[in-house]
Order: sequence, then C-alpha cells, then structure tokens
Amino acid sequence: MMKLFWMAVGGFLLAGAGFAAESGSASGLLGTLRPSHPRLLVLEDQLARVRESTNADANARNLYLQLQTAAEKILREPPSTYVIGGPEHTLLEVSRNVEGRVWLLAGLYRLNGDGRLAARARDEMLAAAGFPDWYPKHFLDTAEMTAALGVGYDWLYDYLSPAERLVIRQAIVTKGLDPGLAGLADKGRLARLHNNWAQVCNGGLTLGALAIAGEEPEKAAELVGRTRAPMRKIMELFAPDGGFEEGPAYWNYATTYNVLYLAGLESALGTDFGLASAEGFSSTGNYRMQTIGPLGKCANFGDAGEPIGIAPQMLWLAAKFQHPEYAVHERAVARLASLNRINMELSRFAIMELLWNSPGTGSLAGAALPAGAKFDRVAAAFMRSAWNDTNAVYVGFKGGSNRSSHGHLDLGTFVLDAAGERWALDLGADSYGLPGYFGALRWSYYRLRTEGHNTLTVDNENEDPNAAAPLTQFASGTNGALAVADLKAAYPQKLADWQRGIRLLGGGRVLLQDEVVPRNAADITWNFHTRAAITISADGRGATLAQGNAKWMARILAPGDGKFEKMSVQVALPQRSTAGVWNLIIRRPHTESPTTLAVLFTPPDDLTPRPVIGPLSQWKP
Repeated sequence: MMKLFWMAVGGFLLAGAGFAAESGSASGLLGTLRPSHPRLLVLEDQLARVRESTNADANARNLYLQLQTAAEKILREPPSTYVIGGPEHTLLEVSRNVEGRVWLLAGLYRLNGDGRLAARARDEMLAAAGFPDWYPKHFLDTAEMTAALGVGYDWLYDYLSPAERLVIRQAIVTKGLDPGLAGLADKGRLARLHNNWAQVCNGGLTLGALAIAGEEPEKAAELVGRTRAPMRKIMELFAPDGGFEEGPAYWNYATTYNVLYLAGLESALGTDFGLASAEGFSSTGNYRMQTIGPLGKCANFGDAGEPIGIAPQMLWLAAKFQHPEYAVHERAVARLASLNRINMELSRFAIMELLWNSPGTGSLAGAALPAGAKFDRVAAAFMRSAWNDTNAVYVGFKGGSNRSSHGHLDLGTFVLDAAGERWALDLGADSYGLPGYFGALRWSYYRLRTEGHNTLTVDNENEDPNAAAPLTQFASGTNGALAVADLKAAYPQKLADWQRGIRLLGGGRVLLQDEVVPRNAADITWNFHTRAAITISADGRGATLAQGNAKWMARILAPGDGKFEKMSVQVALPQRSTAGVWNLIIRRPHTESPTTLAVLFTPPDDLTPRPVIGPLSQWKP
C-alpha cells in the first residue's frame, strides 16, 4: 500500500460527457441487473455444489470446519470500533477486520442457516455503519469497508429488517460511494491511481454499488461507469504474460480485488464488459505459481515477506480460463497453510476458498508445468529442478524497474532454495511506519538499499532509482534453465556495462555470473544474504553454508584471486532487526578493467566437473 494520504474533495460531482460515453444511462448500464438478492459473487443455485463438496471432498470439509471454528470465536467477540492505528495510523486494520468477519459469518450462514452467524454479522455491519466515516483520507480503508458492507448487505438481504437495510445502505452511499465518486471524478485522485490501489478502490466500491443498485440505481450506475476506465487501464499491466510489477505479495492483494470486481459484475449484471479479456490476465495465475518456491516461500522482491497467503482468486481464474493447474496449486497452498498452523481465518477472504472451490484432484507434477518461466514486462525469471518436491532447487531472479510501486533498488537480485532451505534470501519490507518510508528517506533503509540485496554494489552506493534492467536471454528445458539481465543502467555513471546471468545446471547446481566493465576505477562488492551459518575455506574460495540439517556450498570460479568474506548484518533502530542474517561478500576494490565474477552453488558432496566459464553472450539452452 503506497502511503497516499489525501482528503476526498468535498461534494458530489455530477457525471459529465466522459461518464455518459463510458456508461450510458442507469437503465442502460443496469438493464441486466439481477433483481433479487444475493446477486454478488456466488448465487444461491451454486451453493448446492459447495455443500456437496464439504461432504465429498476431505479438503473442503476440513476448510469448512476451520471456518466454523473461526466463526465461533467471532461470536464471543464484540463488534469492531472506530480506531485509527496500525503502522500508518489509518482505519485499515478495522476495515479488514469488519470485512473478514462479515464475509465469513454471512457466507457460512448461507451454507448452513445458522441464525447466530447472521445476527453477529448484522451487528458488525450496524456498528461499522455508525462510524463517523470510513477514513477516506486513506481510501483503501473506505474501499474495503464498502466491500464488507456491500457483500454483507447482499448476502443477508432476506435476513435483515427493512430498517437495518436502510441504515446499512445509507452508510454505503454516504461513507463509501459519495467520497468514491468525488475521487473518481475527472482528474480526481482515484481516477489516476496506477498501482494496486486502483484494483482495491475500484473493486471495493463496485461491490458496494452493485449491492444497492436496485434501491440506488443512478448512483450505482455512475459508480460502475466511473470505475470501468481506470480498471481497464490498470489491467494493461498484466500484459503480455501475466507478470505483476509490484511483486507476489501485492499481486495477491491486487488480483483479489480485480477478480472480485469482475466476478461481481458477472454475477450481478451478467457481463464484465470484456475486461477479463485484457492481455495477459488469463495467464496471471502462472505468475503466482512461479513466484512460490518448493518451501512455500515466495520470491519476495520489494515490499513483500517470504510467507504466502491463500489466494482464492486462483480458483476463480482456474474456472474462468480453463487452467485447472491454478486450482491444483491453490489447494496445495491451502493445505500447506493448514499444516503450518497458519489460521485460515487470518485471511479475510478465506470463505471464498470454500465458495469458489470445485472438487478435483491432481498434482503439479502431473500438470506438465515448465521448469522455468519468464515475465517480460517485469523482467523476472523463475526456475526449478522439480515441482512437488520440497528439496528441489529453485531460483527467482529479477531485473525490472527501480521505479516500480513498492520496489527496492535491487536490480539483479535473486533468491535460492535447495535441500529444503532458503539459502539466498530477500529481507523484504521494513515497517511502513518508518519516517519517510514512502518518501525522501526510502533509500536510506537497509532493506530497501542496494546493499541489502543479493546483487552488486559499486562504491557502496545505491543503484539509480530510475534504472530499468530487461532480460536479454532466457531458456528453459528438461536439463535446466538460464536467464541473463542487462544491468548497465543501474550504475550509468560508473559502469559502461554490466550483465548478470544465472543458470540452473544438472545435479542441482546453480551458476551465477557477472560481467562488469567499469568506466573508471570502482570498488565492486558481490552480496549474498543468508540465515545460514557460514564457514569459509582456508583459501577463501569456498564457503560452506549450514542451516537446519542441510548444507550447501558456494565456490568462486572467477576471478582467480577472488575470496569470500562474511559480515553480520546490523541495522540501526527503528529499522526491524536483522539478527541472524549474514552477508557473504566478494570485494573487488579499485577495479579498472573488465571483470568476470562467477560463483557456483552446489550440494556439499558434488563431484561433477566445474563448468567452463565463458561469455554470457555464448550461454545456450
């Protein structure tokens, strides 16, 4: 979430010519509105299949029982109150709490008819409806609260009394849609968003509008019409292949609301206005799959953490675009979350994991998935030795743009998993509450600076914040995969050229190679962050990494006089602790001539002849 605090401009702005061209009249836009409730996301005649799956499918049954346990806990808790807090001092945590409670309780009520759940969801909605506002200064809060009460209003319509509907409906209008329409007006802030906020804000508002469209047709039609252009624009970022420049964590957040938006339009109006056909969108589930390694940790570049959450939108994408492997993968993720004691109720959309589930079996190993994949717009590549094997070798490697939303100055960085452990790690985000985290001090924090990543630093300085690095080579086959990035723009004043390649070789070996051409004498440092204990060999050219019960090796193949050093990573408060993290480095001071740095990562007992180091331009599949 970028820290885009702003006050919604006051007043309701009437639709202009742009709105008329995009949406037409209320009767035209809402002419296909499903008249009855529920009309959002999952229709009544679809619930029989869900109930059947909870009886016939063990995974669905276990999920249902988990959600029931979470609901029973909520019954013992009071409704949410208006509290501005969290690292960014917003209402967002409260909005999400309301959303999770209402969706879970209302969804289970639809499945089992337990009136206790409906009553508790009603109380939660009425409490939120009584808030002084939904904090439009930080509009994610407003959008998620609008989605919470919109879906609750729709799913519990027949349970709510006319007076209760009126209170909730008026809150959706005055605290959600009205400030949303002000922000979506011509040149308004919401109309110009170009990151995950666009999907969340437009998606949340649209769910609220569709929920009350029968009673507020003009306002709902204007809202639906206003959101189409910004949603069409933001979905261009999925082109050409489904990659997402904000990384895997924000992929989950953004596509959740993107799919809720599309699914809400489809269920309520019978059309998504063709938006789901945006280039690359049908393939974006592959990005999710590729960014998650064999340990259930993601390649957490930028403001992201290693743990993964469930993504029920994968089930919707699987059905929409006939990609059963998306559903197989998501069910595997959900099982892993359960085994790791990650409470499903911590996801406010866990109920959709059940409502969008369809019975099915299969394994990723049987899905003929590629050993590697690249995503051109985001210039990221992923490769692995096997699917469905926690000991598989996995590499996530990125070029991309340093200007990406939630990005770090990390062109050329990578993560590496093998033997059941993560050896090369990304430290991910720091606290969003740090001073200037999304402002002038952003590049002063270790986790965001270049030195905090597994890439080269030059003269201990940051990469150019405006730099971009494309992938120039990629290949993937049965015997391995490779990727090369052109990184010379990272240090345009210091390096005439910099190419970095990473290659997954047979036998679980990984070769990392840099070719650097300095403009003048420069101090070059190779960085590798790890939680493993490091033992450097007597000659300095080898390092044994030990973690858990596993070991891994790093060997310098070039230059001939290169030596490893290790440094404990220490950061100053109030940054988050980096205790237990080491940086394995290679220093090349005062480098004036073209230099190749090549490091081979292998199992400790590897006896395979070392690869011959040749130019990256000659790397072949």
